[in-house]
Amino acid sequence: MKFKFYVTLKLVCLLILFYPDGSFAQSQAPSSDLDSIVEDAYQRMLQRKSTEVHSSNVYPNFVAPRYSDYARSFSVDNVPSPRGEGIFGYVSDPNDYIAPQEEQKLNELLYDLEQQTSVETAVVIVSSIGSDVPKDFAVRLFNTWKIGKASSNNGLLILTVIDQRRTEFEVGYGLEPILTDLVCYRIGVNEIVPHFKTGAYGEGLVNATLRIKQFLETPEAINEVYGYGVGYEDSFEWKWYYILPLAYVLLCVVFGFWYFGQAYDIERSKDDFYDKYHRLEKLKFGCAQVLFPLPLLFFAAMAKRRLKKYRYAPRFSKINGKKMILKSNYDEIDYLPEAHLLEEELKSILYDVWVTEEEGDIMILEYEGANSRKYSSCKECGYMTFGKKHSLILVSPTYDH
Repeated sequence: MKFKFYVTLKLVCLLILFYPDGSFAQSQAPSSDLDSIVEDAYQRMLQRKSTEVHSSNVYPNFVAPRYSDYARSFSVDNVPSPRGEGIFGYVSDPNDYIAPQEEQKLNELLYDLEQQTSVETAVVIVSSIGSDVPKDFAVRLFNTWKIGKASSNNGLLILTVIDQRRTEFEVGYGLEPILTDLVCYRIGVNEIVPHFKTGAYGEGLVNATLRIKQFLETPEAINEVYGYGVGYEDSFEWKWYYILPLAYVLLCVVFGFWYFGQAYDIERSKDDFYDKYHRLEKLKFGCAQVLFPLPLLFFAAMAKRRLKKYRYAPRFSKINGKKMILKSNYDEIDYLPEAHLLEEELKSILYDVWVTEEEGDIMILEYEGANSRKYSSCKECGYMTFGKKHSLILVSPTYDH
């Protein structure tokens, strides 16, 4: 007898240990449907919520607006606001779709939500808005009432239009990372639609509010309940190749500083314009301009302006100090030998001829021509005239000969 009593007492103690709240769960076969498992757990949560006694919570006196003067169809201007002089609450129900106890429940839940998270919410259910689109109507109503704190833009509007059978969730920017379009859609499908089909509008809105309250108070519950990605970004993880754009930017900065530093040094030097021209021209950057376009394109434009300045700046004779005049291409024929004229014709080398007014001093300056790479110095005369003029194929080559 004592043995049986001991075994029974031990079983009771084990049950109390596993179910300290005094509830007993029935065993059931595991379900492969994740949504059904989640829904069962959520329904048990709703039952616990419905049995909670808010003895420690002190709520204000919720006062609804007067609905007697409102018509069956509403515009943004005449939807009764749940806030105003002598009015305080979160629900606007001018057509009495929600029972008083359910409206009180909604007010209490949304009051708790605002106290805990500072999120301001308005629930509106109307019979009709005419031919307006519910989404557009919700946006205009949200902006007209200015729902949410201005600093954090954390407002939420739940608008239900009965004749169009639509419920819209309008969310402030501050809530969009949590109450994404997908989350709001799932709340509507899981919590609102099943109850609205049976006319239990208040119950559907209470369940949707409980779900929203759960998500806003514990955002990690979104991933736990839905198991899909619902807009949350993965935590940042450093990858080695992230350094490549940083290295590229650094190289652009280095190249830019080097080229602009060289140009600055040339500009500040005491060299004459001719020497400055050739020093700046030697700063060739070729393919670097393609690889590092951001700094070098600016440098190329600056170099082009300065080369023009150095070449055509006024010059004065080193013999008599008089101002010199640059001769035109036609007039310089009288001052250049035939070999120089040939070089100019081939554009291997260009010459500028500067003379004083009385031609007491003549200065001939040499510059690289556009075809300088096509020609080389002739071994006999020394001028830049040695190059291939054309080629003639007598017999086309083959793989054999």
